[in-house]
Amino acid sequence: MDVAWLDTLSFAQKQRLQFIEARLIWDGFVRRGQVCEVFDVTPNHLSRDFRRYRQHHAHSLEYDVERKAYTRGRDFKPLLASGSAEEYLSLLQVYSTSKSTAVVPALGHVTSAESITHPTGSIDPDVLRLMMQALREGCGLAVTYQSLNEADPVPRTLWPHTLVHNGDRWHVRAFDGRHQQFRDFVLARCSHASLDAATAPVAAADDKMWHETETVDVIPAVRLSTSQKSVVAREFGMKSTDNGEFLWSSAIRKCLVSYFLYRHRLERGGASEKPAPGQHPYLALKDPELANRYRFGSD
Repeated sequence: MDVAWLDTLSFAQKQRLQFIEARLIWDGFVRRGQVCEVFDVTPNHLSRDFRRYRQHHAHSLEYDVERKAYTRGRDFKPLLASGSAEEYLSLLQVYSTSKSTAVVPALGHVTSAESITHPTGSIDPDVLRLMMQALREGCGLAVTYQSLNEADPVPRTLWPHTLVHNGDRWHVRAFDGRHQQFRDFVLARCSHASLDAATAPVAAADDKMWHETETVDVIPAVRLSTSQKSVVAREFGMKSTDNGEFLWSSAIRKCLVSYFLYRHRLERGGASEKPAPGQHPYLALKDPELANRYRFGSD
């Protein structure tokens, strides 16, 4: 398949073609007017896109006169759209939450969808800007940090190396001058930031809990029937093992395992016949001892 021609396209042209492919994948057809409306281009302008696409991607599109729309041809294989259900639904979630038009080209038609509201927090833009600068330049950052283990905020000097989203909020992985160790700091709890030119006392390469990983194996809860375990496995992308069990295996940075367990309600292991309050009703850790080893610490 000839794909070299894609490199000659502008970003705007690629977005339009991605939109066309997404509509063909998920709706089965696409009309010129739909593309013109989304991207604010004229029909004549768009005709060149369709013509070039068909020239390099023969039998990929068919024109349905009755519907006045392009449909998938016998050799249709997307070049720019992935066709992944997981990617589509992830982008749809982003759109339903933020209404950002940036994801529309990959979505094609935006179907009716809704997401449960998540707290967005309030991160000081000046703190984030200086945090980004410290990350780029490898310098320190003096902040006032409000830990929930202390009544009052305390000045801290941090040497950040990575921003992390734990599924609910943003934090930064940084060397903490106060405790002389690498820790996680919630961005929304930082204020009054200023750069510190001092070199980090310890290099980010020495953050062992960041660079080392732990394999976390998740299985369907033991109390489920065979059929129920099968549907849970499909829902969570578990693979079937040689002994017929289902397993969701993830290699996770050790400093992030606690967040993984918390997010999926596996802090108690989940291996018992009857789920404890707050425990995930359908999932369990294959090794429940992991829950004890990765309990949240201070800060």
